[in-house]
Amino acid sequence: MIAQRLQALRQYMASNQLDAFIIPSTDPHQSEYVADHWKLRTYFSGFTGSAGTLVVTQEIAALWTDSRYFLQFEDECKDTPVTLFKQSIPHAPEHVAWLTELLAANSSIGLDYRQFSKAQITYLQSFTAQKNQQITNCPHFAKTLWTDRPALPNFAVDIHPLEFSGETTASKLQKVQEVLKEKNADYYLFSSLDEIAWLFNIRSRDVDFTPLVTAYALVGVTTTVLFCNTDRFNQGALKAFQKLGIEVQNYDAIATYLPSLDANTTVLTDAASLNYACFEAIQGRFAFENSLVKELKAIKNEVEIQGAKNCMIKDGVALTKFFIWLEKTLKKQTLSEYEIGRKLNSFRQQQEYYTGESFAAIVGYKGNGAIIHYTAPSEGSAIVSNEGILLVDSGGQYQDGTTDITRTIWLGGTPTEKIITAYTGVLKGYIELEQIEFPLGTTGAQLDAFARVHLWKQGMNYPHGTGHGIGSFGMVHEPAQGFATGATTARGTTPHLAKQLTTIEPGCYVANEFGIRTENIVVSKEVNQTSFGTFLGFEALTLCYIDTQLIDTTALTTAEINWLNKYHEHVLTQLTPHLNEEETSWLRQKCKSL
Repeated sequence: MIAQRLQALRQYMASNQLDAFIIPSTDPHQSEYVADHWKLRTYFSGFTGSAGTLVVTQEIAALWTDSRYFLQFEDECKDTPVTLFKQSIPHAPEHVAWLTELLAANSSIGLDYRQFSKAQITYLQSFTAQKNQQITNCPHFAKTLWTDRPALPNFAVDIHPLEFSGETTASKLQKVQEVLKEKNADYYLFSSLDEIAWLFNIRSRDVDFTPLVTAYALVGVTTTVLFCNTDRFNQGALKAFQKLGIEVQNYDAIATYLPSLDANTTVLTDAASLNYACFEAIQGRFAFENSLVKELKAIKNEVEIQGAKNCMIKDGVALTKFFIWLEKTLKKQTLSEYEIGRKLNSFRQQQEYYTGESFAAIVGYKGNGAIIHYTAPSEGSAIVSNEGILLVDSGGQYQDGTTDITRTIWLGGTPTEKIITAYTGVLKGYIELEQIEFPLGTTGAQLDAFARVHLWKQGMNYPHGTGHGIGSFGMVHEPAQGFATGATTARGTTPHLAKQLTTIEPGCYVANEFGIRTENIVVSKEVNQTSFGTFLGFEALTLCYIDTQLIDTTALTTAEINWLNKYHEHVLTQLTPHLNEEETSWLRQKCKSL
């Protein structure tokens, strides 16, 4: 099927005199997770990973992705004519230099401007110009190639109430408008769906696992326009927006609205999120600035932080009930990875304000745990028995917060020394980073190594960043702060600030043997003021026991043992009021002091 789709694409390319075609994983808003309508790369390659770029010529179909997805690619694309090209650096556009070098001078490259940011096209042009290669916009190339393509989402839009958001839309808009006045600009154009959802306090279900709304927003000093189909809002919401001076126009109206702006209008926007189709509409009127909302959104207010703590209790209760069920059931029968993931979701569904998973649960048994972004198929997933190692990475969307947690548990039998060493090194790395105190302004790349150092001492490592920002009933991967090894991503270069929610998730993976990861969400906070300035630290919010069966206790320091005992005491204190006697007894056993 993939071969047939690629053949149809190549026929389209030949008819339009295109020598190559680039299909990214994104939508017109540069989203990480996209609506089904925009899953073009998956349609033409079969690869479902959230990061990757397909480059097609008449001779080769090259899928560029990073090491997090190598094993997943091998599984999903093994019977297709798609070839894996391994990126050495995650998110780096390494395909650009490769493709432009491969193609002859005066060649033509097709793509859809809507799926590429202004910054990405500028980068591509810096290479194509060297050989006079042309970039051709093909916005409707899939119209005849993907005949059953899903429509754009049109679900109802909900207003996210003040009891969960902690700040009114009017207050948020005022902050943007104040910056516009300072910069003597007329408008700011927002393209990122998570920023628009936060700014207007709106939520929907346009994207799997993420309560976002497909929209653009043009925020002006006196006029604000939200481009989102009006039939998605009830009359109460439309009237509330009207009182705030917010005009709602249909999503597609932006294509005519932007060119209609006065020629002297100045529109600020972020080149990293603005798609090139919008840029072309009024390119002379854009001035580029980092997003005015990204940092505002990343710093949580007190309501959002308390909401995160509340939903961690609910999530912890669901996880406790789930692990009890798993332990009991595996003593009587085997289960598929898929069944286990669905059962975990059912326990979360019992919790207040739960709306769904924050990403597809990763339930990896033994060697499948080494596939970092593994999703167990409904048919043919591995059968889990009462022995060996199991990695469970999952999360929930609650109206008061978003969760993301990984636990690795031992189901039975005798673990190998390699597993014990890796598990202990991962735990020590988590504790090391969570306990660090660092000066304000420290970046993710500076902090990342603290989580790896104990694995490095054993000759081990892991091929992903150590953590990412997380939203409040928003994106599970929220820009911009986090932990990464280098300066190629925002997670590596962004300084950490107080009141941010971030994951810490070191791991260790051996192909076909095991995957290990321990992950909690932490909140950053001021912990000290010295003559050298303000120092920040982290507080763990996630509430779930950490399996002690695989720990080499002789390798832990007294401080690390004390940390684990204190964490388990906190888990017990927070969760036992919501558990019955049997569940409390079980959890006390899991949380007993070392």
